Amino acid sequence: MALRAAYNTRAVTALDALATTRMTRLPPARQRALFRAVEAAEAAAALFHRHRAGLPARPHPIALTPFLVHRRLLPSLARLADLVHRLQAHAPRLWTDDVGGFRALCPVSETSAAWIARDATRGLAPWQLMIRPDVGLEARAPGVLAPVLYETNATALAGLYNHAAGVRILRAEVFPRIFTVREARALADPPDLLAQVVRWVETTARRLGRRRLDGVAFVEDPAPVDGYSEVPRLVAAFRAAGIRAEQGTVRDLRPGRRGVRLRGMPVDVVYRDLGLEDVGRPTSGKLGGFLDRFDAGAMVPGAAAEFGQKGLLEVLGRAEWARLFTPAERQFLRRVVPWTRVLGARASEDERGRRIDLLDYARRARTRLLIKPNVGSSGSGVLLGREAGAARWEARINRAAREPGRWVLQARRPGTQRRMLYLRGGQAYAGPCYFSLGLFYAPGDLGLHCRVSREPVVNVARQGAVACAFLVGR
Repeated sequence: MALRAAYNTRAVTALDALATTRMTRLPPARQRALFRAVEAAEAAAALFHRHRAGLPARPHPIALTPFLVHRRLLPSLARLADLVHRLQAHAPRLWTDDVGGFRALCPVSETSAAWIARDATRGLAPWQLMIRPDVGLEARAPGVLAPVLYETNATALAGLYNHAAGVRILRAEVFPRIFTVREARALADPPDLLAQVVRWVETTARRLGRRRLDGVAFVEDPAPVDGYSEVPRLVAAFRAAGIRAEQGTVRDLRPGRRGVRLRGMPVDVVYRDLGLEDVGRPTSGKLGGFLDRFDAGAMVPGAAAEFGQKGLLEVLGRAEWARLFTPAERQFLRRVVPWTRVLGARASEDERGRRIDLLDYARRARTRLLIKPNVGSSGSGVLLGREAGAARWEARINRAAREPGRWVLQARRPGTQRRMLYLRGGQAYAGPCYFSLGLFYAPGDLGLHCRVSREPVVNVARQGAVACAFLVGR
């Protein structure tokens, strides 16, 4: 969330601003041809989106301006993602032992708790976890950008295919129309997110002692969902990598004397695109194949993926869990993690470490704060204090007091905007955009994903668009 625009082209490069300017100045006929070419490429790549379950699929909202990330920023992004990943990999044990009141900060449903308890005898398995922290970039000094963490996600890792397909579309359809050959060469493609997810699953298989994958089962909720499933495209990516893959539901996994199978395919690893809460309790007799792979650790993501709560950001800054990080790492986290507290009738500390009544503080400091759900995505439920007005803000505080663990209070940090052009529903928007940079991360492996919007709450479901990250600099 941004308090004010602070865009400085020297902080990244002039090429992104140049791209937007050139597209807005194209003659109308050439501009329409560009937009139609992009939408045709999206249809050919099956890059679709729907805003609600049951609605027809449409071309995915997409930014035609590349989102440029300087290579010198990558070490900081990787360091931040690695620290968040470390905490989340430990989260099942922290929840089981309720270290420092962890359960109150990161609550889970009874069904999820049953799965976590079932997994409690297994050791730490960081290789089973891929996360996607969402970060902003702050202007810390002239020409210098630094990351700031907004939240993290770990199941239903949306955006893997969308970003990979978008990179190819911009390279093929947009760049030749707006950049010279030399300019286009200055933009390096980001890490391929589809290749990254293949590496992640292969790593899990190797940790199980398998030199090669015989089969990966992708399971998702059979009911219609908002958005548009990327699973068929992930299946195709694995097949293109020479790995047998099939798509199905949890109950399609069948155990037998020759192991678990999905429509005759032997299943080495299950890739679940749904939360454990949606699977049902682990006592169901219809979950035999799923339980077999879960108990064997042959599933991605593992139980740690159930801990994508915003309350993790409070955990990152609290002394009770400091042992997970070195002094230098704790100092880094203090710079990049905004002050965050699970909102309720409790005492805590403000940004300066002073003791406060949290509900009273939320009322007094409204214009500097935001409230959002502890669990959830798509920007749903986010309330910005400055824009909300006193009455709506007070109503949300009162609701949080009635619903312990359901809401978090977070300091708004000054961010940056960039002048972008994006297509949505056949219409183009050009102007200053807020953005959220997603960091797909498995141990030692970083990928980039971005979304932009004219609205300060950035999400494709809220008038935003996917934006494709490209690398600049050395």
